[in-house]
Amino acid sequence: MCLLVSALSIFATLTSQTVANTTKTAFSSHPTSMKRVASPTLAFASSSIKRSFGISSSSVNMSTSTTEETPKKTKPPMYNFYNSLSHSWIEQLTSEDPENLEKSLASGGRSSKSRPVYNGHYVNVRPTPLKNPKLVVHSPELSSELGFGIGEEESESFIKYFSGDVDGAFENIDMSDIVDVDDSGMKIEKSIETWATPYALSIMGKRYTNNCPFGTGDGYGDGRAISVGEILVPKDGKKEGDIIEYPQSASRYELQLKGAGQTPFCRGADGRAVLRSSIREFLASEAMHHLGISTTRALSLIVSEDGDTSNRPWYSDNNNARELPSVDDPRLARYDEKQRREIISQLAAQQKSDPDMMVQEKNAITTRVASSFVRIGHLDLFARRVEMLSMKSKENKDIKQTSQYQELEDMMWHACYREYYNTAYAPYYEKKDAKSAALALLDGAMNNIAKMVGGWIRVGFVQGNFNADNCLVGGRTMDYGPFGFLDIYVSRCLC
Repeated sequence: MCLLVSALSIFATLTSQTVANTTKTAFSSHPTSMKRVASPTLAFASSSIKRSFGISSSSVNMSTSTTEETPKKTKPPMYNFYNSLSHSWIEQLTSEDPENLEKSLASGGRSSKSRPVYNGHYVNVRPTPLKNPKLVVHSPELSSELGFGIGEEESESFIKYFSGDVDGAFENIDMSDIVDVDDSGMKIEKSIETWATPYALSIMGKRYTNNCPFGTGDGYGDGRAISVGEILVPKDGKKEGDIIEYPQSASRYELQLKGAGQTPFCRGADGRAVLRSSIREFLASEAMHHLGISTTRALSLIVSEDGDTSNRPWYSDNNNARELPSVDDPRLARYDEKQRREIISQLAAQQKSDPDMMVQEKNAITTRVASSFVRIGHLDLFARRVEMLSMKSKENKDIKQTSQYQELEDMMWHACYREYYNTAYAPYYEKKDAKSAALALLDGAMNNIAKMVGGWIRVGFVQGNFNADNCLVGGRTMDYGPFGFLDIYVSRCLC
């Protein structure tokens, strides 16, 4: 949390409580940005973003000279998903500008996947599809919540899309009647957007750059996680074809593939996940959800059957040679059963060993889902850049006119929009009151993260990698890499 406080405290010193009499919007493009908007209107409109769901603009009721009804066409698989795409991250934030992209390619080496990213909130990157993808498991509950039909997860389009082949999923499906309409009535073709994001790394409040491949911190980000879309799904009571509004009558979800291949932020690895770790991710996130703890969800797990593989370190049969005592061991006879189990558990924990062999494992991709994946590290990255700029400048009066400050403010407003619309965005955006919005964002994050950690303690969950780079400002558990559950409850110990 201290890094989030540090990031948001920038506004306490560099912004006034209300920016009045300004003709510049908080989300106007700065000179070096390449901001994309869905329409000529502001990406952040004062009213909620409106769109139609499940019905195209061309299928509006029209008067005809015949009384015969046109037979209703069966929607192809993934139709509703495609129709509900609504990419606020892309529309409201910026990508790296051409000058910095050229500088990045020169610094990282044009033949290298890994490269520094000097500015922008995202990089456009396509997933690397799995060969011979096969659905292993999916969550019917979450699938229904996202608007997929029964059995749709078995379709070729679903399996292709969520195994990384986002373009091939719609090769033989006509989606030409799906369009967006801007405020002027112009039709805009829908597109599939996929992206990875940069963020900063900090551990226990200490900022790190030393293990960045470039030594600057510009190489931290989504190394093998690629977002493959945001969707808007009508809340209960809304029918197909109704005009819906986010966030009042629609829920927003972001879908992200873990193990989808290399991005500019991968640090020498292949960007893949293997079946073993993917199963852990799927089961753990769904278990945490049903234990009542805020978490990212898992939609699907798809494996590359007799296709892509990766080498991973593992344990040989001789790795743990020392045998642990049993509860019936005579050396433990003077302890009661509960104490004996505690002793054995402690001995097992002390018997730490490292993998001593390499094994070849099947690649797999888990699709994880959340209302957003905005992290403390996203805010901290841009706060660091403003801080560095501020330290170089003797006067701070021009800081707010810089692209670095604009990116920080954009990121703050976006976090408010995605996670705390009613408390941090709606009351302050019209007034351009960045300071109050930042404080409300901090308050919401503090409460939700505290509640989440309290849930961990309740069920004995131990998060082994709880850093700023995987701590969501919405207060959801994520990144089920190193984690575990306590086998025995010990009242004097907290995890």
